[in-house]
Amino acid sequence: MADRRSPGCRDAARPMSRLAAPGLGGAPGPASGDEAMRRGVVQLGAGPVQRGLLERFRENGLVPILVDRNERPAGRVPGSLHVRAPIDEPQTIVRALQEARSDRRLAGVGIGAVLTSTDLGVASVPVVARALDLPHASIDSIATMDDKALARRVLSEAGVRVPEGWLGRRPCDIPALETDREWIVKPVDSSGSRGVRRIRGPVALAHAIENALAFSDRFLVEECIDGIHLDINGLVIDGRFELVSIGRRHFTRPPACVPIHGGIAGGWSASLAEEVVRLMQASVAAFDYRHGPVKADLIQDERGLVVLELAARFHGDVFSHHVAEAAGRPPAALVWLARLGLCPKPVEGPRHGGWFGVFAEKAGTIRAIEGLDEVRSLPGFRTWIPRLGPGDPVGSPEDNRALVGFGLIGFDRTEDLWAEADRRRQMIRVALD
Repeated sequence: MADRRSPGCRDAARPMSRLAAPGLGGAPGPASGDEAMRRGVVQLGAGPVQRGLLERFRENGLVPILVDRNERPAGRVPGSLHVRAPIDEPQTIVRALQEARSDRRLAGVGIGAVLTSTDLGVASVPVVARALDLPHASIDSIATMDDKALARRVLSEAGVRVPEGWLGRRPCDIPALETDREWIVKPVDSSGSRGVRRIRGPVALAHAIENALAFSDRFLVEECIDGIHLDINGLVIDGRFELVSIGRRHFTRPPACVPIHGGIAGGWSASLAEEVVRLMQASVAAFDYRHGPVKADLIQDERGLVVLELAARFHGDVFSHHVAEAAGRPPAALVWLARLGLCPKPVEGPRHGGWFGVFAEKAGTIRAIEGLDEVRSLPGFRTWIPRLGPGDPVGSPEDNRALVGFGLIGFDRTEDLWAEADRRRQMIRVALD
C-alpha cells in the first residue's frame, strides 16, 4: 500500500495493522450491492459543546464517528456512530475501529479525516490517521508543539518572536528578576489558563511557582507583554499555512489570567491577516508541521506579533464553531473538511460574534444561576452552554475549573461587541450555598 503521509513526515509510531480496506480508511472503495458509500469523519471527544458541530457534519452529508469513553456521549447526534474508547489512547482507538469494521457498524462508510477539539486527543490524531492510511502530521512535530518549553526554544531558534523566559523545576532555577517588571508564570504541561499567574515581585513569584507546580513538574517564567490577545485558527496542507479566522480574547485582571470574553468583531484587516500568515508560516515550518489544523495564541503589541503557543488542533468549539457561526462564518472544522474535498465549501457573511464566560466568585456549591433569563431576553443572544448547574461543586475562580458556562451572542457590525459581551457577563451571578 502506498504511503500517503505528508512530505517530511518523521513518524515515530510503531507499525500497526491498517484499516484502509474499502469502506474504512483512505478513499472509499466501491460499495457492494445496493449499499451506498458514505463519507465519515472520526471525532475524538463528543461532549455537549461538540454536539452542534457534529450536527453540521451530518447536514453536510458526513457520518460523524464519535470516539468517546462514555457509554452515552453527551454530544451524540442522530445518524452518528459511536466507538467507545479513551481519546488519549490511540492504540485502543485503532482496535475499537477495527472491531467496528468487523461487526459491520462501519459498513459502507469511508473515513476521510480524524479530528479532535481538545488537547487530550491531539497526540492520538496522527496515530489513528496513519492506521487509516490518511495524510497526517509527524508525531514529532505535534509533540514538540505540545511541550511549551521546547516549543519556545524551537521558535526562537527559527527567528520567531516569543516572550523572553526561563524554564525551571524548582524556584532556584530562575535567575533574579527585575522587581519593577511584571512576569507570567505558567505550568509547562497544562492548558486552559490553569495555573497561570501574572505577578510582580519575589514574594508573588514564589507563590505563583508553587501554584504552577501543582499542575506540572516544570514551569515557565516569561516576560509579560501587554497588547491585544489574538486567537488564530488555521490549517496546513503540504506544509503551507492557510488562515481560517482571527479572534480576540480578554482576560481577568492580575494575578489570575483567566479568559472572560472574546470573539470575532466583524472581520480583520488585510494587513493583519498578511502579518499573521507570515508568522504562522514561519512557525509551522520551524516545527516541520505539514498537515492538519493548527491554532495559535498571539499577542499584538507596538513591535508586532508575539507567539505564546501553538497546538495541532483548532481552538475549542466555543470559539471555532459557536462564535464562528455567530459571526457569520463557517466552523473551522468545516473549512478543513471542505479543503480536503469531503464537503462543499461553506458560505460566509461576516458580522459580530462573541462569547462570555461566567465564573463563581469563590469555591462552593452552586445554588442558582441568577440573571440568566434576563440575558437570554436581550437582542443578539444566541445560546447558553452550561458546564455546571445547581447542586454542582465549583472551584476557585483562579482558573477555568470555576467556569460555570458560556454565553454566545451575535450582532450587526454597529454594536460594540466587547462592551456588550462584558456587560452581559456581569449581569449573571452564581449564587452559592
